[in-house]
Amino acid sequence: MDSPLEGPTQLAGAGLPPDAGAPSSAPHSGERSSKELLTSARLGALGLALSIVAILWFFRVLVRDAEAASFASVDPSVSHVEFGPGWSDPRWEAAVAAVMRGLPPLHPERPDDVRAVEDALLKLPFVAGVGASRVVWPDGLRVSIELRQPVACVRSGEVYFALAADGVILPGAWSTPPARKQGFLPLVALEDEVRGEVWEGNVLDSAGALDALAVAAALERELAADDWVHLGRIVIDAREAGSATVENPGVVLLLEGARRVLFGRSPNIDAPGELPVRLKCESLARGLRLAQSGEPPVDWEMVDVRWDMPEVLPRGGLPKPAKKK
Repeated sequence: MDSPLEGPTQLAGAGLPPDAGAPSSAPHSGERSSKELLTSARLGALGLALSIVAILWFFRVLVRDAEAASFASVDPSVSHVEFGPGWSDPRWEAAVAAVMRGLPPLHPERPDDVRAVEDALLKLPFVAGVGASRVVWPDGLRVSIELRQPVACVRSGEVYFALAADGVILPGAWSTPPARKQGFLPLVALEDEVRGEVWEGNVLDSAGALDALAVAAALERELAADDWVHLGRIVIDAREAGSATVENPGVVLLLEGARRVLFGRSPNIDAPGELPVRLKCESLARGLRLAQSGEPPVDWEMVDVRWDMPEVLPRGGLPKPAKKK
């Protein structure tokens, strides 16, 4: 007969799962799952960080390459243009800046690119020459230009234009003859057939214009600053410079106060017997001082500087000799 205790025990054991009486292993499985999830999260975060770093590095390379490409090229609009010494119209700087803004970026090591800048500047009427261009990092291109210097001016309607010694009409209209040093630029009297050829950038090459410009250049070179103050505004009429004789004065300088200076031939005409231009200018300077500070001052209406002894005609003519009693 079986023991009464065995039955209930068997019955109780029969109603339970086989491992119901054994210690449970579930906590160890959950702990492993948490560690795996944490490891996966860390690996994912690390992968994301590496991806971000790779993307940032890629964009940095692109930016660096772009910066290197832009550094290797020069933007002409931000380049420095050095104006040479001498007279300069303030409006010319704006004209140079406009030309530089219109040029495409250039590579400093390509001679054709740099030459394109120089050629563009040489097209400006007031630019006589362009010096050697050079690259100065990080400023870019540096260009020096030589300006045409005005020696006279010409009139067109109600305005005046400065005129270079080679006949180039310089840009920039003026309401009065432009001032230079202590005086004004001489006004050139043009032949009738040339008056319609006055516009910016055009070249006046008529005989009368070139002879007048040669005289203007001589006056600029030989007269002192205070002589220009006394000279005031003048007109150089050289339309008959080539036909000067004893009777025909050739070049005539018309001064303020209805004064005239008989100058003779222009420096462009090599004629025997003519005084050097330097001596003519010295006689003119003496005549100007005679009218201002002579002892006493002489109010003259004409000075003839063609001769070794210049002739002075006082205003109203020479005094009449006193009648003999």
